Amino acid sequence: MNTGKFMQAMSERVESWIHDIETDDMDFDQLEERMDPDIMDEVYELERCVECGCCVSACATKRMRPDFLSAVGFMRLARFYLDPRDKRTDEAFYEIIGDGDGVFGCMTLMGCEDHCPKNLPLQTRIAYLRRRMAMIK
Repeated sequence: MNTGKFMQAMSERVESWIHDIETDDMDFDQLEERMDPDIMDEVYELERCVECGCCVSACATKRMRPDFLSAVGFMRLARFYLDPRDKRTDEAFYEIIGDGDGVFGCMTLMGCEDHCPKNLPLQTRIAYLRRRMAMIK
């Protein structure tokens, strides 16, 4: 499976960068703010994804719905959701994954987690995102 195009589209869809809404002009000489070590451990766990596409290939929902984001996209978004430097609101995250092509479309068949070569807690993070998104609307 050539994952290049899928991964690029997924990255653009979840806006895979830190959104710092508060500052318009960047001070490149300023030190980065410190992060709580426990939060950093959680972010690091999600960063271990090598984006191999095994979870995408094993996902029955993805086969039925081509626009379904799938576990790799959810892990990427969960990484930014946990990062305190990302200033997006819950509503902004909901706009990305709060529908049938997002976390509410996951059928929790666990094909993604069964085939992940890094043994990432995919279903745990998807359930976390689903709970957070359900509280918004």
